[in-house]
Amino acid sequence: MDEVTPAGSARGWRISLGVCAGLLAGFFWYVPAVILWQHYFDVPRPRVYPHGSFTLLGLDPPPASYWVSWAAPALLVVVFGLVTVSWRAARQFAVPFVLAFLPIAALAAWFVVGMDLFFTPD
Repeated sequence: MDEVTPAGSARGWRISLGVCAGLLAGFFWYVPAVILWQHYFDVPRPRVYPHGSFTLLGLDPPPASYWVSWAAPALLVVVFGLVTVSWRAARQFAVPFVLAFLPIAALAAWFVVGMDLFFTPD
């Protein structure tokens, strides 16, 4: 008798690959993409805030283009993930990809923005 491949095996591989690719992309791709965005769109660097001003950005907050440069690459990943929702095979990869990418990208953004704004050598 011939063995029958379970119908869910390809689905499981697509989900696993989506999660792994999302984690890797969030960790290795997101910050370089933001840095390239800031370079090519001439986003001004924020000034460093004094020690102890973590709750208040002072009189000179970072420009809106700085915040857009951090949000836009992540938003593009979400939009491209949502575009694939109508196709089941792609959805099984894209939804786990987006759900794995966003938390890692948010942690990377939190770390780098914190270093950009509040890191001052004492």
